[in-house]
Amino acid sequence: MLGFLKKLLSNTKEQRAPALSERDLNGRNHVGYPTMQLSREIDSLVKSKYAPLKRIIKVYKDTLFFKWGPSIINNTLSDEQLANLSGRNVQMVYLLLFRDMLRHISGFAKLKHFTEDWPEQFAQELLVNCKMLGDSDDVDVAKKEALFATTELFDVDNPIDPKHPENTEIPDWTTPLAELIMLKPEMIYHCHRPLMAAILKKKKSAR
Repeated sequence: MLGFLKKLLSNTKEQRAPALSERDLNGRNHVGYPTMQLSREIDSLVKSKYAPLKRIIKVYKDTLFFKWGPSIINNTLSDEQLANLSGRNVQMVYLLLFRDMLRHISGFAKLKHFTEDWPEQFAQELLVNCKMLGDSDDVDVAKKEALFATTELFDVDNPIDPKHPENTEIPDWTTPLAELIMLKPEMIYHCHRPLMAAILKKKKSAR
């Protein structure tokens, strides 16, 4: 799947580009395009309002959206599952994890001229700009509305044993997110937790 993301980012006018397989087409349409839309909206808001957070956001976004996330989806989902994967669900899972990252760092990142709920404002603008809940045929709208409405800070305290990751205690918050994109809960945690641990450690040491 990393292959189709690279193809997506390459020059679309290239005349002799190899034809995409059906799997790559589904990956591009259900993961690549939705991810690029969300990424562009994040970059736009960072440029206009959240420039002090540019570095942290780039690390989190580039790693989750363009490395770990698509790799796990590609290595886990069958051809049929990938064909049925909702791009809006992919966006929502990424947005919920991204918002949680913002919530975690909000205690360290005090932005001038912004209220304390700036992570919620950021996420709300992304939700609206991407029209994530706007598809009339989306059967998961109610579930995603409920997930977006939660104020829970995701627990990322449980360490992951690199030698025996299967022994990691997986928090309950991962289950509904994983169900949206047909993954196992531990896969969500194994993406989010290491990034949060590194970011929070760096932010705390900089205080």
